[in-house]
Amino acid sequence: MFELTADEERDFYHRGFFIRTDVFNQSEITEISSALDVLYALSRLLEQTTVLNGTQFVLEKGVLRRAVWCGAAQPVLLNYSQDRRITVAVSALLRSREAQHLICQAHFKMPGDGVGFRWHQDSENRGYGTSDWTDVNGTGSYVQTLIAVDPMTNENGPILFAPGSCKRGHLGLNQMEDPSLAFDSKTLISLLVSPGAVAFVGPYTIHGSLPNSSSAPRRIFINGYACPNANKRKYPGVGSGRMLELR
Repeated sequence: MFELTADEERDFYHRGFFIRTDVFNQSEITEISSALDVLYALSRLLEQTTVLNGTQFVLEKGVLRRAVWCGAAQPVLLNYSQDRRITVAVSALLRSREAQHLICQAHFKMPGDGVGFRWHQDSENRGYGTSDWTDVNGTGSYVQTLIAVDPMTNENGPILFAPGSCKRGHLGLNQMEDPSLAFDSKTLISLLVSPGAVAFVGPYTIHGSLPNSSSAPRRIFINGYACPNANKRKYPGVGSGRMLELR
């Protein structure tokens, strides 16, 4: 029941992502949400980017943007990052039975905090085109998963995907004055999902999001998996970069 379907594989390589709904039930999402509540409370004790309890809390102007390797401060989150409902499909996409667990992050968009994420490809953050990265499987060697912890609506800054952008490879958007010129804004797809849904995203898919204009939080739990020997970079957080058996 966790296997990658033909439709999912097609969407991953041609649209750049696919979505599974109702992967995690309400009690599981409540557990994840409670862990994120603790992380957010910890961040309120900080004034700038700081490593605390093995997790890097990234703040800009006193506002929490993300908790990097959040499984160190809240180990229960590591259980979900290696859940077979995710890793079996990741294994098929990576064409590997093991992976380096590079990303374990909680992203926060609280009402009125102004947090948004520019248009980007995850390949930028992995160091594609530098000595930090080698595409060892020929299809990107990386899969990122996004677990919705809160409902994602048009009002709270949902993730927007540029479908088909993945087929153009690494574009270096971070070097462009206006990265929005790299895609057709009329084709953007909003990730409008309920808590418990999981999006599987390829490294070349262009995406971004606007700030939360609603009265409720919009949080997601993100995990990223790389083929063995693809990554050369050391990531922040105690335990980051661990090797996982995927099946």
